[in-house]
Amino acid sequence: MSTRVKAKYVFLAFVPYFIFYFIIQSAITTNHYDLLTFLDAQIPFIPQFIWIYHTIIPTAVITSLILFQKKELFLSLTYANIFAGTILCLFYILFPSFYPREGYIDTTTISGLFLELTRRVDGAHNTFPSGHVTFSWLLAFFVGLTQKGKQYSILKVIYFGWAILISISTLTLKQHFLIDVVFGVALAGVIFYIFRSVYSIHRPVNLFTTDAELISSRASSKEVPVDC
Repeated sequence: MSTRVKAKYVFLAFVPYFIFYFIIQSAITTNHYDLLTFLDAQIPFIPQFIWIYHTIIPTAVITSLILFQKKELFLSLTYANIFAGTILCLFYILFPSFYPREGYIDTTTISGLFLELTRRVDGAHNTFPSGHVTFSWLLAFFVGLTQKGKQYSILKVIYFGWAILISISTLTLKQHFLIDVVFGVALAGVIFYIFRSVYSIHRPVNLFTTDAELISSRASSKEVPVDC
């Protein structure tokens, strides 16, 4: 599968989700569920995490295009992302919740200015569950199925560490509640389990064995019987 074809699938996986995400955010303006807990209030507000927060799109795109070489696995990831985006949008419609924004952001710093611009584009709506958390953990799970992921354990550690940092960033930026993060990880796990099973079923299996595998390494050509 060429990079151009992969790019089309990545576009299909994420762009419709973002379109519906912002449509839902504009259409639903009433907060029906208050998910703020005592623990949420204790988490410090750290604007510097905005840089980690915004690594989600470039990391997801670059990883999908480069690391996923097998067509079946790439398509499994793509369809899993589409399915995840659909489930997320349904939750945003049926379970609308908003996060109360911080009253003041220091826009004299680059991080503060970047966060302020982000909040102007992305409102306080659509919190449950977190899309950032769901997509980052889903990618981390799937990386473990790639050839490089199986070959280098450190790669899986890096991606899971990145997913954890993404989750933390949603909390320290006051974008999401704790329950949004917990449910986002759980949702990613369930979707991964479903699509991993589908990938395992449809994964091509080599049904043919080469002659070299049938002949003992110690046997010479004279020791191999030949039917006339």
